[in-house]
Amino acid sequence: MTSSSRFSADLAPLWAGLSNFEKRLFWVFVVLKAALLMWIPLTGDEAYFILWGQDVSLGYYDHPPAVGWVLSVMGVVADNLYWYRSFAFMASAAITLVLYGLLTLDPQADKKTAFYVAMAFFVSPVSLMFVITANDTVLVFFGLVGIYAFAHALSAQSIAWALIAGLFLGMAFLSKYFAVFMLTGLLIFSVVNFRRYGWKIPLVTASIVLLFVAENLYFNYTHCWNNILFNFFSRTRESQVDPVNVMLYLGMLVLMLSPLGVYYAVRYAQFSPFKAGSLTQPALQLALYAGLPLLLVLVLVSLSNPIGLHWPLLSIPLLYLLYVGLNPARLKSLYVFNVLSSILIAVTLLALVPFVEQVLPKSQKSQAAIYTQTQKVCALLPQQTLFTLDYSSQSTLAYFCENDDIHVFMSHSKYGREDDKKVDFKALNGQNLTLFVSREKDLKKVAKYFSGLTVKPIQPIEGVTYYLVTAKGFDYAAYRNKILKPVYEQYYTAPDWLPEAECRFKQKYNF
Repeated sequence: MTSSSRFSADLAPLWAGLSNFEKRLFWVFVVLKAALLMWIPLTGDEAYFILWGQDVSLGYYDHPPAVGWVLSVMGVVADNLYWYRSFAFMASAAITLVLYGLLTLDPQADKKTAFYVAMAFFVSPVSLMFVITANDTVLVFFGLVGIYAFAHALSAQSIAWALIAGLFLGMAFLSKYFAVFMLTGLLIFSVVNFRRYGWKIPLVTASIVLLFVAENLYFNYTHCWNNILFNFFSRTRESQVDPVNVMLYLGMLVLMLSPLGVYYAVRYAQFSPFKAGSLTQPALQLALYAGLPLLLVLVLVSLSNPIGLHWPLLSIPLLYLLYVGLNPARLKSLYVFNVLSSILIAVTLLALVPFVEQVLPKSQKSQAAIYTQTQKVCALLPQQTLFTLDYSSQSTLAYFCENDDIHVFMSHSKYGREDDKKVDFKALNGQNLTLFVSREKDLKKVAKYFSGLTVKPIQPIEGVTYYLVTAKGFDYAAYRNKILKPVYEQYYTAPDWLPEAECRFKQKYNF
């Protein structure tokens, strides 16, 4: 029996066994999650990744290319934001099936317990995060499916499943480098259990994964070591020790794993997978080997950096498997607690969306209309070469205004520098440029690089003023010295221990 047919045969009676109250809560959650998918405005990062998908490449500045590849394939069917977001929505369903599948690889496993564990994740607040297709959602999808395939390969000693595992785990690596910690955990598991499973399956899977690693190394070597510099150097330069970050990180884990679930884990002896032998299940052992390394590394990282909510996302579903040790009554309570928490959060978010401009800090209000009233902004912009002052507004306007010729000007940011590949400021020397400026105070900064400015205020909505600037006589020499040179030194200069690589940014601007 195939995995899909096994899931279908198992889940129908298990779903029928839910109470009417539990089923109603499930459908309320699904409807609210779909509403969030449609109601939340396009984010700058989403637009940035969608633009990746419209320009397929072996890699991109910030991260490996998987999210761009996924969105590119989806774009063949339709260029629609809701369609792109549907990947994240369906990914959470696929992850739920993976959790159930991992817990039921053992024929002796209690299927009802496995079902409630998986459902507790699906209706959790963490699952609400799966409404935006970004590199983290792609990472979790490929990583979890890859882990299931690897567990299935070991259980059945199947070369076919080992190859599938290699493909999905390789794509996880090409989603985000956090996958390295998951892959390290799988390697450790294979070494610890080599007498039981042998080396054939791990070697087949590893050989496929290494092809993806080689692809990424080739991209980095021929593109200024972009991914390496961004993830391991640029993002850590401003680090400083702050123990508060550790406490915030641990508190965040409790919230993501469900406060009630963590309480049960600490309070009740019934939750005893370590005592009761649940951890003797190879699939559960495998999942913990895969999930724990990232969480432990993030503890160390949190000593000097705040941890983003999405950083531990790969490991959270795997830790949900520990709830297999809860008794049925508490699993049902966990399911209800999670779904009610999610409903509360979703309703709050949906209620706040229409008032996002009112609740934002004053410093951010001026830019809110770029994301909430994008079509109105686009209607006031010319369909020509245009520059914005940050990658987020550049990506959002490029997507919604259907203008591939919008670029980033005067940015010192380490984030979103993919546009560096698409514009040659040297070739623009002396030319007139058109800029979109969202804050009046930035006009003086822009003026430093031109002989004169003609400023036209535009108002997409009442109370919001942006500036369409015709900037005359671009001074490339000044721009190279003040903008491009610091950018090159900070983000395009590799350490000596990396082999000297091809770097078009360096060559283009003669550094």
